[in-house]
Amino acid sequence: MLYDHGDSSATTSYSEYDPASYSPSAHSTDGTPFPGEQAGMGTRTGAWLITNIAVQIVANIPVIGWVISLGAFVWNLVLYKRGQDIGARLTGIRVVRDTGELAGFYHMWTRGLASIISFLAIGAGFWTAYSDPNGQTWHDKWMGTYVVKASPEIDQLPGTSSDTAKTWFWVSIVIGAILIIAIFFLVSAGVIELTDLQ
Repeated sequence: MLYDHGDSSATTSYSEYDPASYSPSAHSTDGTPFPGEQAGMGTRTGAWLITNIAVQIVANIPVIGWVISLGAFVWNLVLYKRGQDIGARLTGIRVVRDTGELAGFYHMWTRGLASIISFLAIGAGFWTAYSDPNGQTWHDKWMGTYVVKASPEIDQLPGTSSDTAKTWFWVSIVIGAILIIAIFFLVSAGVIELTDLQ
């Protein structure tokens, strides 16, 4: 499992959130409580298409595409703190944890990393969510997350991340830095050409 239930720490504090008075809005098929109303798969598909396809198409516009791509990346990082990405924001959905809070920055980042496995398995980690009674992808199951409709009740919840998610974040940053440095040295030494990376 990629996450811990009990080691959450708030990335944002909200004075109106009182854990003692929290009562879940829904329960999964195994009885696990989670806040909010489960989002429909049509809405979730739309959100995925916006984040992963539409943004990439716009990013291919000459010159301005690079600026748009960078802006989209930064906006995603900001939205991660509150259980969303660009597509989720535009379609009115959020990712919540089974601890009763929104998925915070590190949890969303690690969920994104886990989604790579869902994609590499011929997309099975995504399309099996259509038949899952809780609408969970593989990476949702691993991270203990659910996708729900945004609402005033959901929007006021704090964003939290597990310690395990934080660890995976820093591991991915270190590995990414090592890869960038290795590519830089291979290009500098003439072992590979920049065109080989495109």
